[in-house]
Amino acid sequence: MNYSSDYLKNGAKSIFVANVKGGVGKSTLSIMLARALATKMAPEKITVIDTDLQRTTTEFLTASNPEINIEFLPITPTFENTNISLVQQFVKQNMFKTGHVIIIDTPAGTSQRLWNLVGESYTVLIPTSISNADLAPTESFIRSMDKIKARYNKIYPHLVVCPNRIPFGQKDFSIMAKRLANHDVVIGPAIRDLASVRHFYNGKFAKFDHQDNINAKEDFSHFGDFINKFVLKGQLDKIYNNDVHEAMNVVPFQKDKKTRK
Repeated sequence: MNYSSDYLKNGAKSIFVANVKGGVGKSTLSIMLARALATKMAPEKITVIDTDLQRTTTEFLTASNPEINIEFLPITPTFENTNISLVQQFVKQNMFKTGHVIIIDTPAGTSQRLWNLVGESYTVLIPTSISNADLAPTESFIRSMDKIKARYNKIYPHLVVCPNRIPFGQKDFSIMAKRLANHDVVIGPAIRDLASVRHFYNGKFAKFDHQDNINAKEDFSHFGDFINKFVLKGQLDKIYNNDVHEAMNVVPFQKDKKTRK
């Protein structure tokens, strides 16, 4: 998909939350990103497409943020072709809506047609822990996205790796950074492995909004700020369109500094 300068400035940004690995927090990230952005922009300009048969994203946002537009289009072997086509049509129909954002929560798996669609998006958020069990399949997924970008000689989709379920106090991400050094990705702000978020993973939704969950809310607010600045406001475009851009992975908020050598 080719993006015009007018689209890059004003058009709806399609953000896929994807990884072939299950259990890395795709639905949680989709939900919390939508909720964080709803504090920074008109909620009616946010659309979330839930393609996971488990309906976690749909059920949570319907109860917590009914003002956000929610579409449930499960991508399963039975409905794969039909619903992938519907997702594609929905993204294309909405891409020129000024100031809108479309967040697509995807299921785990290796559907090549789905990944081809992901490859047409504006940005892909790739949640993963720092364990080798998650990083290995995550790197394989990133490699497949790299090939799609190289095939068409394009900078899109921007690939943002989202460190998730990170041990409290963990500040060294050099292992992740070195492992992804040969891939053109940005490493976003870390989301800690907090008790309130574990409650969320376990379906105890009400506990997340408790007033004591300051750390979790801080993490997701910080992540929302990152997406707002680098994705919605086009900071990544400026970085990637810079003549001195080099394929490199970076720690949060530092890519623009590192590319200006």
